[in-house]
Amino acid sequence: MATPPIADPKVTVMLAGPGHEAVFYQMQPPFLSDARFVISANATQWAAFEQSLTQMRPDLVVVQVEIAPGPEALIQMLAEIQVWNGVAILVLPAALRDLRGTFEKAAVVRGVYIAPVNWGEIAQAGFAAAMTERARAAAAAPLQQAYLSRTSGAIVGTRVVAFLSATGGTGRSTIAESLAYELSVRMNVRSLLMSFDLPPAAAPHLKLRYVPNAMEYFTRPGDGFAAAIQSREGLDVLLAPENSVDYQKAAEYSTAHKTEPESIYSLVMASWTRNYAAVLLDLPAGEQPWGLQGITAANTAVIVTRCTLADMTATRHSLVLLLERLIGEHRIPREAIYLVLNQVNDHSPISARGFHDELVAGYGWAPPVAAVIPYLPAISQAQDEQIPAVTRVDGLAKAIHNLAESLFPGGLMADLSGSNGHNSKSRLRIPHFRFT
Repeated sequence: MATPPIADPKVTVMLAGPGHEAVFYQMQPPFLSDARFVISANATQWAAFEQSLTQMRPDLVVVQVEIAPGPEALIQMLAEIQVWNGVAILVLPAALRDLRGTFEKAAVVRGVYIAPVNWGEIAQAGFAAAMTERARAAAAAPLQQAYLSRTSGAIVGTRVVAFLSATGGTGRSTIAESLAYELSVRMNVRSLLMSFDLPPAAAPHLKLRYVPNAMEYFTRPGDGFAAAIQSREGLDVLLAPENSVDYQKAAEYSTAHKTEPESIYSLVMASWTRNYAAVLLDLPAGEQPWGLQGITAANTAVIVTRCTLADMTATRHSLVLLLERLIGEHRIPREAIYLVLNQVNDHSPISARGFHDELVAGYGWAPPVAAVIPYLPAISQAQDEQIPAVTRVDGLAKAIHNLAESLFPGGLMADLSGSNGHNSKSRLRIPHFRFT
């Protein structure tokens, strides 16, 4: 995709720290508010840091060193960013100040600070370091640099996540179903999956029946919600009607009567009062009522895409929809929008980093990448056998765990054993988001 060069390329930054509070409340705000930066990834666990660093190739890495298992492991991992001329800023707790000299010797480290720090000053120092390195690299090897740029009551805390894509075939349903299963069955978090494709993909994938479905709710908006639910190993699932006539009638009625109890919007909003910690909306591709009304009832969006030119255009279209076209009805804030890069192939001419850079160049901003999932034929094989792919395919399971950590940072749940002290499923705590 040809895009005009931008005079002031943004600095991509990866933030890493020991847990949700450190990354999302301490580190992230000054970088989010500074238009010179684009956050390409966040990491609150070491495994996620290792994976995302090489996939996203950030210009700047800002790390609270407690995330690492030890100084040697961190220095070794940071050495990899020399490949793409990245630089790092490190923050040490006071108890580890004696290690300052050790870290300062690392070739890519441009600053070592002792906590507590002013994160605004860290952002300024990081920008200066990244721009200095960019100028140095461009002067030293302009041809190599050009090559790299081409190839590289309602409950508190309910997260209603709209999984969307502007085109089909991205694996959106697989990602939504896998996260729902991971949270509910494997992590014991009370979750609801709403499968809104025609026909709903969750039915064959999770070995469910097509009836009951959302028609139970549309017929009886009160008690019909519970009647519409099916369950797979404790995961609640609500399907769109498989009958094309019913599906279209619901869409037409909802377009004219969005706020009425029998609408698609009201169906999704009803999930807020059912004590779910996570509601995952698998929305159909394109712009029609089953998708649009799901988005306007959500507080989080995950755009699932592939690293292709066509999908890049489609992703930009989704960003325009979320941040511009729907602003009069409902706005999901930027900090609650994420990307999942799916079916990534090492032989593709567009890398994960290249895709993100091109999206920033074309739109001026891009969400952080919450997960990068390789092309894995075993996923479709598991689905054909009606086995949740996240339990069968290790590469998918690792990526879904990273996605869960991004959407529900800070430990995922109160108690991984599945009990919150009252023999009931745990409820997640999530950040509060602005709605404008």
